Amino acid sequence: MLRALVDARRIVALAVAGAVGAWGLSAYPFVPDNAFLGLIDVRAPRVFALLRYGYATLWFSTPFLAASLMVSLVAIVVYRRVPSAQFTALPPYPEPESRPAPTLVLGETHFEATPGRAPAPQWLTIPQRGLYTGIMVLGAVGTGKTSACMYPYVDQLLRWRGVDPDRKIGGLVLEVKGDFCGQVRAMLQRAGREADYVEIGLDSGICYNPLHNDLDPYAVAYAIATLLNNLFGKSKEPFWQQAYTDLLKFVILLRRITDGYTTFSEVYRYVLEDGQIDRDIRRLKAELANPPTVLRIRQVDHQAHCTQVPWRHWHVEDDDHVAHPYEADLEAFLAARHVGYVVQKAQGTAWTARKLQLEAVERWYVHGWSKLDARLRSSIVEGVVVFLSLFDDNPAVHRTFCPPRRAYTEDPAPGEPRPLPSLTSLLESGHVLALNFPVGLNPGLARILGVMLKLDFQRAILQRIPQITAHPTRPWRDLLFVCDEYHAFATVGETDPTGDERTFALSRQARLMPIVATQSISSLRSALPGDESWRTLLQCFRTKIILATSDEFTARTAADLCGRRDKLKAHYSISESGRDAHISLLTGRPTAGKQSLSTSKSYAPHDEYIFPPRVFTQLQNAQAIALPYDGVNPLPPQYCYLKPHYLDVQRSYFDHLELGQI
Repeated sequence: MLRALVDARRIVALAVAGAVGAWGLSAYPFVPDNAFLGLIDVRAPRVFALLRYGYATLWFSTPFLAASLMVSLVAIVVYRRVPSAQFTALPPYPEPESRPAPTLVLGETHFEATPGRAPAPQWLTIPQRGLYTGIMVLGAVGTGKTSACMYPYVDQLLRWRGVDPDRKIGGLVLEVKGDFCGQVRAMLQRAGREADYVEIGLDSGICYNPLHNDLDPYAVAYAIATLLNNLFGKSKEPFWQQAYTDLLKFVILLRRITDGYTTFSEVYRYVLEDGQIDRDIRRLKAELANPPTVLRIRQVDHQAHCTQVPWRHWHVEDDDHVAHPYEADLEAFLAARHVGYVVQKAQGTAWTARKLQLEAVERWYVHGWSKLDARLRSSIVEGVVVFLSLFDDNPAVHRTFCPPRRAYTEDPAPGEPRPLPSLTSLLESGHVLALNFPVGLNPGLARILGVMLKLDFQRAILQRIPQITAHPTRPWRDLLFVCDEYHAFATVGETDPTGDERTFALSRQARLMPIVATQSISSLRSALPGDESWRTLLQCFRTKIILATSDEFTARTAADLCGRRDKLKAHYSISESGRDAHISLLTGRPTAGKQSLSTSKSYAPHDEYIFPPRVFTQLQNAQAIALPYDGVNPLPPQYCYLKPHYLDVQRSYFDHLELGQI
């Protein structure tokens, strides 16, 4: 109250002067009946008028000066004390269930470029269109990257429309520590979505074959060869990666065109014993010498029953029917499900595609692989089997990730895992798929499985784009991609046909919301090939949340991302001059008879960081610098105070800090 009066001291002085002047003129009015005043009025009317109006003026000016002096003395005392700021509480936290669209509250924001508590804090929110452009969280160990970012963010999105079967969010969760999956399961339970959780693990009761998909054999082989180089060291010679890719590509292709199904353990056996390659080539050549017998069914029956079966040689015969080379197991499968079929000779030239692929495999085997020196072939084989053997010698891994063909055609026996449904059906039904294979069990295998599952997920995402374009009025579900310790699963590069940047660049159209976290930019830099490929991946995430870091490269890069600003700074200069200069005979130094000293002050714009690199190394736990993007325009970089999942979201960060809870 007193500070408010002091701040308005001019108004207070005017009010006092007006009150005293009005009272004085009323109590002691000007008396013109005085003889001396009458004489002045007769002899000098102007002087009389001056005295009369001056008397009235003094009744107002004198109290104004006295009041101003007193209030100024009070102001000197009051301004010595720091005012106690009045802080308001945070606005009510918008519960995820009540939000009209999927939005994400990153944390509370106070002053943009100044640390400290603001009188009126606000929530920093990313709208739906901004979520489609990706969020990356960077933070060193122990800064709250997982507890204050990943857990709260995933929980908010999974709770949105959790009871709406058409709008609830599905997605994929990848992690390396093994505890994130349990947290996601608990989040879904609290949201009433426990049935939507699907987990792939050694004891989860679900088997997953990374090679049972429609992905091109070259893309699969290249991804495996690249990961082998990352795990065991990349040679300076590109020949070895090319050789690994070539061998895996043709073995996978041969098994697909022969039986339509293969696993890593089967590829391992074929690589070790190349006589099996020659045997399959000869057998398939005999089968494809003439148009084969096919099983012909309707396309609607194919969509209903044959999308996940291990027979991949379907071809379109007409607008309503598809056909597959005859196999007794396929005929029994169709008969068991009462699917109508016709056994006939193949019509047209659709079957020749397999024949052309077989000829390509035969050329590679006869004129390429067989011509190599035996020691060179052994070196190439050894570089591949060091990884493939993991699927053959570990019974638990073999059971989960190399299921037999019958797992997709027959009901699982007691104790056997059931196959993972197609990712497209899982995602479109709102399920959340999690890979629970901690890196502590086997770092190389965990990385390979995570990358292969991510490739299947990305393929399903990209297939949504033409469907969304063809049916724009249909309500499409938002999907979520969550990856903690993202550097363990990142793939990128100009030569990589399945790099993450290719998917994230199109994620907005596919309604994908990627949220990833990693320890530093240096972690990404060391995990990716090339010196600058990390930049390609970093620019795909428009919203960046940077917590405290101990990596100077990350701090410098973050400071550059936040940008610079021009600020006027004062510059001072002092100069001295003299006249009649000479050398002093006493001191031997130059001196002058007359000297002058001048100083100057100038202002010039100075380019400086909005957030210098040292700021990122001094952030406290659960503090961050956010570079938000709302989907249309970038918001200014600003301090963001995060809300750890175990604390009351409605209480301010600074209150938690005072209580020692952070």
